[in-house]
Amino acid sequence: MATPALAALWALALGILALGAGLAFRAGTAIRVQERLAERISWAPPSDHPDYYDDTREHRLWTFRFGGTVLLVVGACLLAVAAYATLFLESFPA
Repeated sequence: MATPALAALWALALGILALGAGLAFRAGTAIRVQERLAERISWAPPSDHPDYYDDTREHRLWTFRFGGTVLLVVGACLLAVAAYATLFLESFPA
């Protein structure tokens, strides 16, 4: 029997996996989104400080990749817990 808590656990696990995959494998897209948002809200937007953004691009790329990898590991562990609870636990907290 699927409880709301179990459904939420599955949704959280799949959401974390999707976000982790997006950051780990599409880091270039994440960089572009970050720069677009920085243009709107940053005190040092990319249009005013292009050298700073060019100098830190490689570091930011690897930061997104590392963060995405961590989220993939956490999401996989959470997905394993959700699968275990679905298959082997008779009563999951509601």
